[in-house]
Amino acid sequence: MAEGEKPARWYATTGFRITLLHLVLTLLGTVLLAGIAFWATSRFAEGQIRAEVERDVRVLLNAGALGGPASIALSIEARIAADRSGTQYFLLSAPDGGRIAGNLAAAPRQAGWTALDLDGGTTESVLLAFGAPLPAGHFLLVGRDLAPVRGLQSQLLGAAGWVGGAALLLALAGGLLVGRGVVRRAAQMERALADVEAGRLGTRLPARPGGDEFDRLARRLNATLDRLQGTMAALRQVTDDIAHDLRTPLTRLRQRLESLSAATPAAAAGLEAAVAECDRILDVFAALLRIAQVESGARRAAFAAVDLTAVLETVAELHASATAERGQTLATDLAPGIRMQGDRDLLAQMVSNLVGNAILHGRAGGHVALALRRAPGGGAEITVTDDGPGIPDAEKPLVLRRFHRLDAARTTPGSGLGLALVAAVAELHGMVLTLEDASPGLRVRLGVPQGG
Repeated sequence: MAEGEKPARWYATTGFRITLLHLVLTLLGTVLLAGIAFWATSRFAEGQIRAEVERDVRVLLNAGALGGPASIALSIEARIAADRSGTQYFLLSAPDGGRIAGNLAAAPRQAGWTALDLDGGTTESVLLAFGAPLPAGHFLLVGRDLAPVRGLQSQLLGAAGWVGGAALLLALAGGLLVGRGVVRRAAQMERALADVEAGRLGTRLPARPGGDEFDRLARRLNATLDRLQGTMAALRQVTDDIAHDLRTPLTRLRQRLESLSAATPAAAAGLEAAVAECDRILDVFAALLRIAQVESGARRAAFAAVDLTAVLETVAELHASATAERGQTLATDLAPGIRMQGDRDLLAQMVSNLVGNAILHGRAGGHVALALRRAPGGGAEITVTDDGPGIPDAEKPLVLRRFHRLDAARTTPGSGLGLALVAAVAELHGMVLTLEDASPGLRVRLGVPQGG
């Protein structure tokens, strides 16, 4: 994760969204299937009751055609006596509305299908009934209690609840499993890319043979990283080769210039200036080779316990005269007894470069501050602060590169390698390098890891 980047909240992760989508789709599917099953089953059960009522009506009408209302009454009484479920209802009424036979006290004389409410004493029943007018003003009503259908519907709803609950639990488990897999793969890729961003270009993303789209993406990114690493290695090799190849002839040139005897003072001054230019060029090549050595990680094998407080005290003493020449004050605030694992010479060079830059770019007659404090979360923190013009925000990531200078015209002394060496040493020691505005000036902050 990049510095300053906040971790994603759990509800903003892809895993949570996949789980939520899985739950919603499962819930909708369960509700839809349960609704279809409820409708189809209820419709079938009600159709069965309608068929039974229609069959009874036909039988009773046939009995009436043969023996009149008296035959219908006898048939009704026989059916009521044979009804073990107590769900069959009949009513044969006279032309004046009086009951001739049946177990219904009264009912509306409405032909065709109708729904009737019956008060059973403790529960309310609904009858699905069919009315048929008879000759001479008589009226026949046959009905069935819908309580069995309502009971079946209640059982269906209960079963749907259990099935829905089980489906939701399975969906939650499946969603969490799938989401966890996605999050795990994404986290692996994020960690690998964070290592690459931190400068460890040899890091590669895990990719299984065959695999899914994550593996295909990982292989594509790995191929890109291979090409990037090869390009960076080639660029560094070119720089190192140039430094190696030119340092030797320049050294010889410097020695020959020193060995020349000047015939005149003017010639001596020219030779002295030429020697000084050779020294500056050799310093640039030495800095390039030193940066290449640091970036290779070869110096990590020589790490030992270093008294960081003593190193910074030595650096401050060495720069005391330089600050005095510019009329500046160098204030130190160094916590005692802070130690770390590292390369003493490289750490001294890193802090010396920072203090030297602060003196050079700070205000004449101003203040430079060097501090070493224990960090609240463990480890320590080095800060170097000046009161100069500072560095624009757009330039801060660029000044850590080789040869990058704020003075694009390069009219001021310097090679643009000082902060590049600082960045390389900081990365070698696992430090976090930050450039901040000091208002006015620049504050360089180095976070020393705990147990670093």
